[in-house]
Amino acid sequence: LAGGEATKGNVPRLRLSYKDLLATNRSAVFLGHRGILDFRSLYLDEYRDRLFIGGKDTLYSLRLDQTNMDAKEIYWPSLPGQKEECFRKGKDPMTECANYIRVLHPLNRTHLLACGTGAFHPICAFIYVGHRGEHVFSLDPTSIESGRGRCPHEPNRAFASTFVGGDLYTGLTADF
Repeated sequence: LAGGEATKGNVPRLRLSYKDLLATNRSAVFLGHRGILDFRSLYLDEYRDRLFIGGKDTLYSLRLDQTNMDAKEIYWPSLPGQKEECFRKGKDPMTECANYIRVLHPLNRTHLLACGTGAFHPICAFIYVGHRGEHVFSLDPTSIESGRGRCPHEPNRAFASTFVGGDLYTGLTADF
């Protein structure tokens, strides 16, 4: 590079501080309905103008044009007994023994696939999000099934997932 110039590939396209973002008056801080978000996954659905957030025992659906005005919430804790079993196995009940939502992918035009750690017993379910223009958000309890091999057991374990052609592909460890 002549004169130490940076290449176009390593220069951010946009740099905006938190203070600058708030000054635009087009942003809102969302901390969840309980005041603590603790999010683990995000899915931006530009077609529906919604942001889906997976956190500790909770899923959120936020409209992009009104983030705080009409946030929908699904409370989805671990199955009965799993939190206690997790604690008995020596895990931290405050930071590990919950259902951290780690996977959020569009399944079809009206549903998302969501998977969580389930207090070290991964679980998955279908989330009804409706059609474009609707702001509905509900978990189908009949769709809950094991998430083993689809979602990590641990809330902080690095992993990757993608949904292609009707199939979920994940890269995760399965050593629990």
